[in-house]
Amino acid sequence: MIKKILWATDGSEDSFASLKYAEILAKNCNAAIHGLAVLTSESLPYNNVLSEKEKKSQSQILKKNKAKFLEKLEKIKRNLDKENLQFTYAIAKGAASKKIVETAQQEDFNLIAMGKGRSAYNFILGGTLIRVLRNCTIPILTARENGPKIRIKRILVPLDLSHGLTAGSDYAYKLSQIFNADIYLVHIIETAEHNFTSDIIEKIKSNTKKEMGYLLGKSNLGDSVRIEVQVAKNAWVGITELARKNDFDLIVMMTYEAIIMKKEFIGSTTWKVIQESEVPVITLSPNKYIMKMTGDAK
Repeated sequence: MIKKILWATDGSEDSFASLKYAEILAKNCNAAIHGLAVLTSESLPYNNVLSEKEKKSQSQILKKNKAKFLEKLEKIKRNLDKENLQFTYAIAKGAASKKIVETAQQEDFNLIAMGKGRSAYNFILGGTLIRVLRNCTIPILTARENGPKIRIKRILVPLDLSHGLTAGSDYAYKLSQIFNADIYLVHIIETAEHNFTSDIIEKIKSNTKKEMGYLLGKSNLGDSVRIEVQVAKNAWVGITELARKNDFDLIVMMTYEAIIMKKEFIGSTTWKVIQESEVPVITLSPNKYIMKMTGDAK
């Protein structure tokens, strides 16, 4: 399932948090980890307007950054060697998102692990992560600094029932077999600004549970999978709060909200979950994974 993990690092604490999850996945899946650090270089569009002095200064900064990355990556390699984990690394120049996507796809990686790369404003995802999410068809794990205890024992799989059970359910099930983890399929009933009566809410929840049970019965998922129906103003709020309050270790969900979408579009719910979740998130693209349960997702 996972044999090659690309860990993309920008030196941030978030990226090192994602490495911890790459390690636990590598140990349990017998996978290799390849670290990739990308230095911005003369490929930057504004480079041609810099003076020679400014270019020289930029070059010196790049050399210092490369030396820092080399030192960190070598230290990581030594530590992972002691744990019998295969770790290689490379330092590239250019646009970070482009290099990450090219490396992942050309070298047949099964998973990308990276930090959120948040800007100075915590409510904005890093530009590199956004572009990788938009352009890569490989599953992506994102993690946050100071997240929960690193383990995979409880997996949350949000569902949009208009798509049925997605490949995310299948992916989570395979992970659960590896880690002996519990899976919870959850559908969030969004109330938005509506003030539904308790009777209406209970009726919707009951019908939703029946539909989820029907879909689960038709799938090849195990009997240990549990069903949750929650009510929240917005789906992403319901998902992140459920994960936080119920001690979930991982969220697995599709990147897009529909099968037919522009390549640049990321579902708003997925976007907000990645942005706000304290729990690591693995996202899958429907461009790679069949949306309906077939058992063929790899």
